[in-house]
Amino acid sequence: MKLYSLLLAALCATSGLAVASDPFLGTWVYNVNKSPKPTITYQIEDLGENQYALTGSSGETTRIKADGISIKSPSGATVSFRKLDDHTWQMDRVESRSMKRTYTVSPDDRSLTLVDVFTSADGAGEKTTTMYARTSPGRSIFGQWKSVSMDVELSGPAEKFIIEPFGKDGLSFISESGRHHMDMKFDGRQYFDVAADGTKVDSSSGERIDDHLIHMESQTKGSPVTTDEYKVSDDGKTLTIVSKAVKTSAVFTSIWDKQ
Repeated sequence: MKLYSLLLAALCATSGLAVASDPFLGTWVYNVNKSPKPTITYQIEDLGENQYALTGSSGETTRIKADGISIKSPSGATVSFRKLDDHTWQMDRVESRSMKRTYTVSPDDRSLTLVDVFTSADGAGEKTTTMYARTSPGRSIFGQWKSVSMDVELSGPAEKFIIEPFGKDGLSFISESGRHHMDMKFDGRQYFDVAADGTKVDSSSGERIDDHLIHMESQTKGSPVTTDEYKVSDDGKTLTIVSKAVKTSAVFTSIWDKQ
């Protein structure tokens, strides 16, 4: 009996060591200064009768009337859109974070400025100002646009991303600011990202390539949207997340420091 107890204790200690040594585990803090700015494309079509088709860098198109009335986007976000004057429009979007976006077109219709103000449930704020140049013929806000610069300002609590053990060899991915989480096993199945209110729209499947690298394929309502790479540096101090859109050439890279 004593020998069995010793063996059991040794097994538990070894398991605990394996969990503790997983380089992904812990709290990660977003580093806005290290994260490269993406190149973003945007397309806005005039559908007539005050209706617009807005296609962002993910390739998702939202068809909406500029009357300020909220609708559901294809991804499930609550969105409203309205025209303020001949050169200015405003969008309000609520998903994991609340966003107020202001569109301003230059007098010569050659440049477009988007100012996005995000607010998270924990009080964290973000203001992103993106300048676009026109890449197709068009008038006013309509046409195809490509970003030429981006400035990001953060306020309030730092954005944190927590990774914890899940089951025998899975991981839980937890966003503090968005108050949502995803429990994942690396078995090729899709696992839902669960919002604070229990909503399940986005999902991902994952493959553990090695101790420092995870590959994911993400979906929204069952439709592929991104392929994602999570990589921890050899020294365990930095987490790099690279998301590549499936429908466009957009690539988003975020850098996170171990707390």
